[in-house]
Amino acid sequence: MRLTPCLLSLAALPLAATELPPAIPSGDISYDSISYDTSYSGDYQAPAVPYTAPVTPVSSDRISYVNLNAYSSNYTVRGMGFTDVFTHHGFSSLSGSWTLPNRNLFGLGIQQRLGGEFGYIWDTEDLFGDTPLVRFDYAIGKEIFPNLLAEIGYSLHHGGAEGFLAHASGDCPHRLAQDFNLRLSYNDRQRGFFGHALWGWGFQGLTGSYFDAELGYRFTNVLNGSFVGSDVEVSAGIAPSLGYWGAGVEGIDAYRIRVALPLYTHGGAIGRDARFYITPWGSCSWSGCNSRKIERAYDSGIVDHFLFTFGVDLGFRF
Repeated sequence: MRLTPCLLSLAALPLAATELPPAIPSGDISYDSISYDTSYSGDYQAPAVPYTAPVTPVSSDRISYVNLNAYSSNYTVRGMGFTDVFTHHGFSSLSGSWTLPNRNLFGLGIQQRLGGEFGYIWDTEDLFGDTPLVRFDYAIGKEIFPNLLAEIGYSLHHGGAEGFLAHASGDCPHRLAQDFNLRLSYNDRQRGFFGHALWGWGFQGLTGSYFDAELGYRFTNVLNGSFVGSDVEVSAGIAPSLGYWGAGVEGIDAYRIRVALPLYTHGGAIGRDARFYITPWGSCSWSGCNSRKIERAYDSGIVDHFLFTFGVDLGFRF
C-alpha cells in the first residue's frame, strides 16, 4: 500500500519542474503604439539601370525550310570541288528539310525529318552529263542536350559526284549511291556557336565511309545600315574518307573555310527570326591527299585542288 503514494509523487515531479504558462489577460488589446510608416528619408537613391535587349534573338520553332541556292560558282561535295575545269556556269539547286509535326515519337522526344535536293550542274563537258543531281534523306533525331541534336538517317544520291563515281567504278549500273549516316548538329543562337559532325557508310554504289566536321561562330550586327543589316558567320571544316570514293582512297578529301552574310531588315521582314532569308556567301577549299588517289583510281584528274566559290541562298522557314 505504501507503493501507491510513491508512484503519485514521482508522476508529479515533471509538473513541479515545469513553469506554468502565464495567465491570459482579460479585456481588449490596444495596438496604438505600433506604426506602419515605411517611408525612408535618407539620401541614398538606387541607380537607374537601363534594360538592354539581347543582340541575338531567341531560338525559333521554325526548324523546317526550303532553300534555293540561286547560284554557286562551283559544284563541291563537302568542300571537294569537281567543276572548275569542267563547267563554265556553276551549280544551282533547290533543297529542303521538313520536320514532321509529331516531335515526341514513342514519348521519347524523338522527331522525324524528311529532306532532299534537286540540282543541276551547268554546262558540264562530258563529266556529269546532263543528269540532274537528286538526293533524298530520311532521319530520326533527338535533342540530347540544349542546342545539340543527334540524328541517324538514310540518304539516296542520284547523279552528281556520288552517282558519277559509283557508275564509273562499275559497282552500280546506274548513277546511284546509298548510305546510312550519323549526325550531331549544334546551334547556339544566343552565344553564336554552331557546327556539326557527320559519319556516313555507303552500302550501294560507293562502299566505304566518309566523315565531315565543321565549327563556326556567328558575329552579330557587323554591318548595320539604316534599313538592312548583316551578321557574319565564319566556319572551318574538314572532310576525310576511308575507301568511300574507291579502293585505296583513304585520307583527307578537302579542307574548307566559309564566310556567310545573313542579311536582315530592321522591320523584321527578312532574316534573323523572320520566315524569309537571304544569305550571300563565299568559301575557299583545297583538296587533301585523296585528290591524287581519286585521279589514280579513275585515271582522270576530276578533282580541283584549290577553289574560290561564291553563291547566294534564298529561303523560307516554317
